[in-house]
Amino acid sequence: MAEDSKVTKGVRSTFVELTEEQPNPTGGVSELVNSTINWQNGIVEDGVQNGAFVEDVIQAAVERLQYFQNSKFNCRENSVAITKLEEALMWLDYRTKKRVSQGVENTYEVHDASQNGSPKT
Repeated sequence: MAEDSKVTKGVRSTFVELTEEQPNPTGGVSELVNSTINWQNGIVEDGVQNGAFVEDVIQAAVERLQYFQNSKFNCRENSVAITKLEEALMWLDYRTKKRVSQGVENTYEVHDASQNGSPKT
């Protein structure tokens, strides 16, 4: 099984290479300076995650920035970053709700993204 690796700003991510035989993105690892993120591998079975979702990592970043905001490092830049991360979470939640409503959540089926709309804010 081939792997595709990318290094950006101190983060090295390795993912299974997508091929005709393996067309579904699954699993992978992102290595940070002193941390490792093991990404969800496959669909969630019996309601149990076996790795992190993108939403989990974004939420952790929001909580870290909120921690700074409750200190002497409170600043506009942190506030804007929190807002943008929360917006990313909103869009990912919107995608999940569309997948649920279309009956394709927790499958390897693609949802119909042509159904335009926006999440309720």
